[in-house]
Amino acid sequence: MSDLEKWTIIDFQLLDKYIIKITFKDGKTQIIDFEPVIGSGWMRQLIDVAYFSRVKLNQGGNLEWPDGQDFNPEALYEWPKFKDAYINDEIKLERRAQ
Repeated sequence: MSDLEKWTIIDFQLLDKYIIKITFKDGKTQIIDFEPVIGSGWMRQLIDVAYFSRVKLNQGGNLEWPDGQDFNPEALYEWPKFKDAYINDEIKLERRAQ
């Protein structure tokens, strides 16, 4: 199975406000708390819990919100490796906005 295939999301479940359990094509699961990485820039709308809960699985096998926000599927698959980079990006965006 190629990396692109294994990164394909086949199912997800909202567990709490910003927490999603994701199941990938190869059977791996990730439970991700998105709260630390949303709130400014292109992710500003995701801080609204009602909007965040409108997440869907798109035809490409990735999570997507109504206005097209999504996360790199490799980052979701390997979240522990990518989480800090997303948090750092969020901090930079917040500082620029001040």
